Amino acid sequence: MDPCPCASHDSLAIVEKADILRDQRADSRAEKVRWLVQSVVETHSELLKLPHFRPGKAINQLLGNLVSVCSEIHDRDVVDKVLSHTSVQAVLPSLRQICAQAESCLELHWAEHILATEGTPDEVLARLKTFPYYENYEELTRLELCAILSATKTTPRRVAFIGSGPLPLTSLCLLQSLKQDALVTSLSAPADSKKDQEPVILNVDYDSAAIAASLTLSLALGETGRGMEFICAEATSPTKDLAEFDVVYLAALVGISQTEKEGIMLQVVDRMRPGALLVVRSAWGLRTCLYPEVDLATEGLRKRLECCIVVHPYGQVVNSVIVARVRG
Repeated sequence: MDPCPCASHDSLAIVEKADILRDQRADSRAEKVRWLVQSVVETHSELLKLPHFRPGKAINQLLGNLVSVCSEIHDRDVVDKVLSHTSVQAVLPSLRQICAQAESCLELHWAEHILATEGTPDEVLARLKTFPYYENYEELTRLELCAILSATKTTPRRVAFIGSGPLPLTSLCLLQSLKQDALVTSLSAPADSKKDQEPVILNVDYDSAAIAASLTLSLALGETGRGMEFICAEATSPTKDLAEFDVVYLAALVGISQTEKEGIMLQVVDRMRPGALLVVRSAWGLRTCLYPEVDLATEGLRKRLECCIVVHPYGQVVNSVIVARVRG
């Protein structure tokens, strides 16, 4: 009988090698966690040293690197260890607030830049498309529109965007998609009573400067901006009834914590009609260092909203998308 092929092997050596490889992998993961924690905490420290959060070489580099780091895909164990680290937990509220302020400053800067020179609507649109993240907004809007159309048989024609900001790129991209109707026609029901209605996007923001800038930009865009409407109001303001809208968006920067967002959502939903859709921007993984994750499974929200779809992008788009239906 031939000897067992294992007889010539040193079993103890094999076990030792396996232990070494396991330890090396553990060391590598621990080093990755340490590096990610250090990157987040040190970036926050450097951001705090800046005199302002308006666009500039220093803040552009810091936030650009932070977004790149937080957009990387890691396994759940690494992400959990980074996000639960005491140093990261200590800076998260402040870091998200800084990111929100910097994003608002960036949008206002570009709105002013685009409008600084007079030109035809086509020239204004060309300048708008030079915004560094314009393609990201196009991708995010396509993703959101597909999510919306997967949750309803009715083509949305009236949309409210709460927290539209000074550069309402989502509203403009969504408006053009609804006007062109190519994707919408292919995915919506054939017999759509609203198909012939001109789409309208109502932009809502509490900042009067943001509304003034976005209104001026919309008018300067001519036909591209036709269908854009504006109102300066708080997200929770009861002065604007939302029952006429098929879809209501809640921007990522509206509310900086789960508790705050949940309170806002409940007040918004109270002004919506049953069956209408609420689109909420969220985040996942390390991207929650930039934007808070939104949980619709809380007791209060489950009573008012039926979650239809959640989409977590893996590419350059940072925000996740949640589409929920208002319960009757």
